[in-house]
Amino acid sequence: MERSRMIKVKKRDGGIEDFDVAKLGGVLGRGFRQLGGDIFEARELARAIEIFLVRSKRFRISSAALFEMGLKALRHVKMNDAAELLELHRTLRTIRRRLLRVRHEDEKLTAWDKGWLVELAARMWHVSHTTARILAGEVENEILSHDQPEIHREEILDLLNRRVAELGLADAVPVDYEVLGTRD
Repeated sequence: MERSRMIKVKKRDGGIEDFDVAKLGGVLGRGFRQLGGDIFEARELARAIEIFLVRSKRFRISSAALFEMGLKALRHVKMNDAAELLELHRTLRTIRRRLLRVRHEDEKLTAWDKGWLVELAARMWHVSHTTARILAGEVENEILSHDQPEIHREEILDLLNRRVAELGLADAVPVDYEVLGTRD
């Protein structure tokens, strides 16, 4: 859909990115997969949301509102269990994010902030903001999956460097942490 490229999504951290029907389909698909459903149906629901946004001329939407639209679409097609699973997943992620702390070299603890990691990835590896968001999201997923209350900053940087190397975005060269400075 040509006009869907005009749809902008405001992320939780204030960043703006283009609407991505595949990304929304993937989010909706989490609920489908856990219930043994067909991922194709999740993609079709995402396309229906895209069509609705274009036809109603809603070219700017928050990620939270988009998520709620997805839940409503799931419920509309009688996928209530999938909607509940997605809501639970989102709630648990939010709680884990709020509880996670980053330990710095000076032993100072700060709250987890994915936005910081996005900016760091963009600066450190000279990648686009969108690519940096993807990298930070994958690192965040890995960190949150361990369900630990804190992580050392160096571990975060190691995870980021490893992910960049795995994706072939740069040579697997260790980063000089001193050059990057610390987050205040």
